[in-house]
Amino acid sequence: MLYDLFRFTELDGMILYAILTMVLLKLFSCNGKRSDRTRYLMSSFLCFIAVYYGTYLLPFSSHPHHYWVYFVVNMCIPLISSHLFLDGSIYEKFTYILFYVSFIQLYKMVCSPLYSLEGIISDTLYRSFDIATNLILILLMFLIAYFFVKHPLKLNKGLMNPRYFLITLFPVMLLVYYGITLLNIPFGQIYKDALIALIILAVLPAIYFMVVSLERSFDEQRKLDRALTDTKAQIFRYRYSLELEERIKKERHELKNNYLYIRSLLDKRQIPELEEYLDNKIGEKMNELSAVSTGNTMIDYLVNRKIAEAQKKHIRIYTEVLLPKDISIDEDRFSTIFLNIINNAIEACEGIEKPDIHISLKCIKNYFCCEVSNKTVPARIAANPQLNTTKKDKENHGLGLRIVKEAIDECNGIFKTELKGNYFWAKVMIPMGSNKDSMIL
Repeated sequence: MLYDLFRFTELDGMILYAILTMVLLKLFSCNGKRSDRTRYLMSSFLCFIAVYYGTYLLPFSSHPHHYWVYFVVNMCIPLISSHLFLDGSIYEKFTYILFYVSFIQLYKMVCSPLYSLEGIISDTLYRSFDIATNLILILLMFLIAYFFVKHPLKLNKGLMNPRYFLITLFPVMLLVYYGITLLNIPFGQIYKDALIALIILAVLPAIYFMVVSLERSFDEQRKLDRALTDTKAQIFRYRYSLELEERIKKERHELKNNYLYIRSLLDKRQIPELEEYLDNKIGEKMNELSAVSTGNTMIDYLVNRKIAEAQKKHIRIYTEVLLPKDISIDEDRFSTIFLNIINNAIEACEGIEKPDIHISLKCIKNYFCCEVSNKTVPARIAANPQLNTTKKDKENHGLGLRIVKEAIDECNGIFKTELKGNYFWAKVMIPMGSNKDSMIL
């Protein structure tokens, strides 16, 4: 009884139509008025009921309708009603409707062997399969609707790019093929294989073009990520250079005051006060001096700055710096590579008990070597061997190691990461030949 009612009312068709209607409302009603949304829903459902169910009152209309009626209703009514009452491009709406209806048709074609068993297998078994396949279809269309809303199609508001029409090529040709088979056109029945081959031939170049475009987009995104990181590194250097200049001015002024004060204590022969001042004030200043001094202002400043940043977060820093004074490096590359490695190490120390970081900068034979190791929890690395970012904002994080790898590949260097005990190691080795362009880090 329930199955007969389900088939008589064609409830599955109404549910699928309702999902499509709500998807269009969700996608194109951002700036629309509430009255427009109400008119859209009412007009869409009333037209569907009038056209689809109302036609059963006509003497020449059989029940159930031939499937092409439902197909036309699903294409035309949502497109017209959404265009009249909702915002957005009619092409965008047509694309969503086309993909939605095409998915339903493909699903029906997949299930066609089951439908051909009607009258062959028992009615109970057939009805069970029929209800199950319809429930699966409804679930799949909910997922399709969620995908549409989560990843909406965004077209430029200017001149329509011809490539946008490629995405509708396959569903349009598929529906044309399906319509020919539904209408039992003799030509279509005889040349079914040729028609499906023609569809595939037309779609293959479009698929290739879309894959190439996608790969180009990924490549452009990688270049933008790299440019963004390089720009951040340059801004980092510029900002700290200004701070360094300001710091030098301040220390010069303090040095002058210290000299005058020491001179006055000497003139007054106040030796005990002078000793106390030297031990407390000057000794304190000596302790604040940079721990790393290579002779290269940029290396010293960046390394010491990151050491100070880590110490503020209660991270112990151990350094081993053995560099010649006359070493020539590309400061931009050094900023990019070193900052990405040390920032990852500092972030990895968050939540670690008694965290520490070891930094090693030295030259070994013809290589400039930079090693940074940080204390970690081995279980973290085991759970995330690809070292993907765990931050919520994945679009703006997780680029560090990838950018380091790209920079090292450009100069035929070596980049290696490994887990040793409770420490994660990142090691960079750059060849230092006669070509100065290759001496980067």
